[in-house]
Amino acid sequence: MRELERLLIRDGPATRRRNVVVVHGLGGIGKTQLAVEFARKHQHSFSGIFWLDGSSDTSLKQSFADMVQRLPRDELAAAGTETAVGRASADGDAAVHECWRWLSLSSNRRWLLIVDNVDRDHNDAEDSQAYNVKDYFPHADHGSVLITSRLAGLQRHGAGVRVGTVAAEQARAILESNAGREVKDADAMLKLLNGLPLALTQAGSYMRETNVSASAYIKHYNATWKQLMEKQGRFPPEEYGDRSVLTTWTMSYEQARRQSEEAACLLKLWGFLDSGEMWYELVAAGSGLAEETEVPGWLAKMAGDELEFGEAARLLLRYSLVEAVEGSGSGSGSGSSSYCYSMHSVLHRWCGQLAEGEERHELCRTAVGLVACSVPSESEADFWEKRKRILSHGIVVSGWIEKGGISCEKESVRKIIKPGHFYSLGYLLADENLLQAEKMYKRALEGFEEAWGPGHISTLDTVNSMGNLYAKQGRLDEAEAIYKRALEGKEQTWGPGHTSTLDTVNNIGLLYVKQGRLDEAEAMYTRALEGYEKAIGPSQVGTYVPALNSMWNFASLRERQGCEDNAREWYLKALSGYDKVLGPSHTNCQTMRDRLETLQLREDRSKTLTGKVLEEHVQLQSSLNSCLLSRKPDSKRHRLLKKLGLRSK
Repeated sequence: MRELERLLIRDGPATRRRNVVVVHGLGGIGKTQLAVEFARKHQHSFSGIFWLDGSSDTSLKQSFADMVQRLPRDELAAAGTETAVGRASADGDAAVHECWRWLSLSSNRRWLLIVDNVDRDHNDAEDSQAYNVKDYFPHADHGSVLITSRLAGLQRHGAGVRVGTVAAEQARAILESNAGREVKDADAMLKLLNGLPLALTQAGSYMRETNVSASAYIKHYNATWKQLMEKQGRFPPEEYGDRSVLTTWTMSYEQARRQSEEAACLLKLWGFLDSGEMWYELVAAGSGLAEETEVPGWLAKMAGDELEFGEAARLLLRYSLVEAVEGSGSGSGSGSSSYCYSMHSVLHRWCGQLAEGEERHELCRTAVGLVACSVPSESEADFWEKRKRILSHGIVVSGWIEKGGISCEKESVRKIIKPGHFYSLGYLLADENLLQAEKMYKRALEGFEEAWGPGHISTLDTVNSMGNLYAKQGRLDEAEAIYKRALEGKEQTWGPGHTSTLDTVNNIGLLYVKQGRLDEAEAMYTRALEGYEKAIGPSQVGTYVPALNSMWNFASLRERQGCEDNAREWYLKALSGYDKVLGPSHTNCQTMRDRLETLQLREDRSKTLTGKVLEEHVQLQSSLNSCLLSRKPDSKRHRLLKKLGLRSK
C-alpha cells in the first residue's frame, strides 16, 4: 500500500504528467483487493475514480459505456460531448472516445482509472478478446491509471508494484476470520498455505463448514494434493501459480459435492460461462431450452425452482467458491433477482477443467443454449441492461463453439446446436465482435437453409441480419446485394406490405444514407412508414418499435437534408412512442432528447445570430447617418454625396 501511495498520491509538477502503475502478481494473491483498499482510502485525493473490468476487450468497452453515464453533465456540455452520451451508452467504441474527451479536459487532471484483471496477452493471436491496454489510455498527458494483472511484462507501461504473499500475522488473521474462530496449532497450516490470501480464505471457509482441526485439515490437504498430482494434465500447477490454491479449491469443491450434487453441477456448468455474473434467470432459461432439446435433469429441476438455485449458490458461497453481489443487474422492471454471484477469474479457469468426456460436451452445449435463450429482443423493456448482462457469457460460449468444445466424436456442431441459437448469438455479438457475429450468422443460415429452405422466413431474417452486419463493417456493396435477396424473398413469401418485408425496406434506406443516395433513402423510409401504418393501424403504429425506428431514421435524414422543422416533428413522434414502449430511461429516448436539444440549440443560436446581425446593421446605419450629418457642407465628401443625389443641400 505504501508503494502505491508513493507512486499515485503526488503533488506539484509530477501531477501534470500521466501516471501509470501496474500491480502484478500470482492469481489469487490479492491484487484486486489492494486496489479496492487504495481506492477506498484515497477516494478524496482524486476528482473521480472509475473501476474498469479489464478481463476482456468487450468487458473493458462495456465498463467505459457504464462510465460515460456517470460523468458530470455540466462538464460534458462544456466539452461539447453531452449529446453523444445516449449513443455512447449503447456503443462501446463511442463510449471509449467520449470518456477520453472528458478525461482529456485541461480542467480535469486528478482522475484515477483502475483497470482490473488485465490478464490476456495481446500477442496471443488466437485470443479474440485479448487487447493492448495502452490502446485504451486517454490521450491527455495527465491523470492516473492503476492496472492489476498477472502479466509482469505490463510494467513497461509505467511503474511496477509486485504483490507477494502476506506476512504470518496477516495470514493468521485471514484464516481465522474465514474460519469464524481461533485456529489452534495453525503454524504448520500457515506454512503450508504459503501466505496466499485466496488459499487462506478457502481453507478458513472449509474449516468453518466442517469444523475440522488444523491437523486434520493438513492430513486431508496432503491426500488431495497427491490425487491432483495424478491429474497434472488437467490441473497443471503452473497454470494456477501455487500448490496451495489448487489444493484448497479441490478440497472445498469435493466437500460441497458431498452435500449437494446439484451445487457441484452448477459450478461445473459455470466453468463454460463467464466468471463475472451468475443469476437465477440465466439458469431459469433452462426451462425454455428443455422444450427444444434435452437438458441435464438437475438443471431442469433447478430452472423451475428459484429456491433450489438459491440453496446451491449459498452452499458454494459458504465454501468461498463464489461471491455474492447484492442488487447487481436488478433494475426497475428488469425482472432480475436481487442477488447474483461472481467467481474469481483464476478459480473460474479451474472450474472449466472439472468436467470430463461426454459430460464436458454436454455442459458446453447446455451453456450455449442457456445464453441463446436469454438474449433479449430490442423491443423489451431494459433491453440494453439485459443485453449488457448476458453479453460476456455470449462471448465465452461463442469461443467454445469456435474451439470445438461442443461436438463429440463425428457429430458436427451445426447438427448439435439449433440454428436459432446460432442466430441469437450472432444478434447478441453484432455490436461488439463483428467477425464472430458473422460466423454465428453463417452457421445459422446454413442450418435454416438445410432445415427449411432458402425462402423460409427464418432464413430470410438471417439474410437480413447479415446485411445489417455487412453495413456495419462498411461492406456496403455486399450489404446491398444481400438486402435485395432478403427483400425479394420476403415479398414473394409474405407480400410487399408485411412488417418483416418493411423491416428490410427500412434497412435498405439506412444503407442508401451511408452511400449518400438520400433521395432513394427517403423513398424507402416513406414506403416503410406508410406500410407500417397500413399493416399495424394508425392507432398502433406509434407504439410499434420497428415503425419507431423508421421514424427515427427518417427524422435523421430530414435533419441531414436541412429540413429541421420536419426532423423535429418526426423525432417527437419517435420519442413519444419509445417513452410508452421502452420507458423514458431507455437509451433510444435519451438519444431522441439529445437530438431535439441539439436542434433547439441550433435554432436558438440562429435566432441570436440573426438578432445580432440586425442590431449591428441598425447601429451601423445610425453611425453612418451621424457621420454624414456631421460632415461640413463644403467638404469633398458632401459635394460627392450631393452629386450622387444622396444629399439635398
